Amino acid sequence: MTEHKPDQDETEAAAVSGVWEFAQSILFTGHMIDAADRKVVRFPPRAEPAVRAAIRESLLRLRDSGGMPIVGIAGGASGGDLLFHEVCAELGVATRLRLALPEDEFITTSVAPAGEDWVRRFRMLVKQLGPENVAVMGENEGRKYGATESVWSRANLWMIEEAVRLAPYRTLLALWDGKGGDGPGGTEHLVNIAPSYGIRVAPPITIQSLFE
Repeated sequence: MTEHKPDQDETEAAAVSGVWEFAQSILFTGHMIDAADRKVVRFPPRAEPAVRAAIRESLLRLRDSGGMPIVGIAGGASGGDLLFHEVCAELGVATRLRLALPEDEFITTSVAPAGEDWVRRFRMLVKQLGPENVAVMGENEGRKYGATESVWSRANLWMIEEAVRLAPYRTLLALWDGKGGDGPGGTEHLVNIAPSYGIRVAPPITIQSLFE
């Protein structure tokens, strides 16, 4: 699918007219921060300030190129996802939190391994966004996107659908090491499939360059 990029006036007019809720959607995918027992370094905790700054720089660049208003869409894992939501809030960009699993189960698998501070930040994000901006993938999405796929692959497809639904101009921003993930449905999967749904892939934030 080829995606036409509307100019800023066109997208803003569409958003105001009610055809779209937003002029631009920014879908985020990125690595979790390394757990203490991770053997191969990918996103060490010491890189958090540099990653935050890189996400902020990318968001400012995207904000200036795709029209306003903007919505960000991401999961809530420790590391890239939570940093994306936090930086969006600092910049006044609305976000939607999309969880592949029920909240407590999601915390156990994707937040708690990085430590209690990340759990605190996750719970704060949920509270700040409110129930209208937080959703958990349900059984309908499981059937729609294929029961044999991993829950993380299905979640990627679910978030793509959300990005397409909310705005005419869509971009994927990735915090990525350029490699395959630890399992199915990771950052590489979303980077690879996004263009076929009409989502532009912005130059990835190369995580190695931020701590090596």
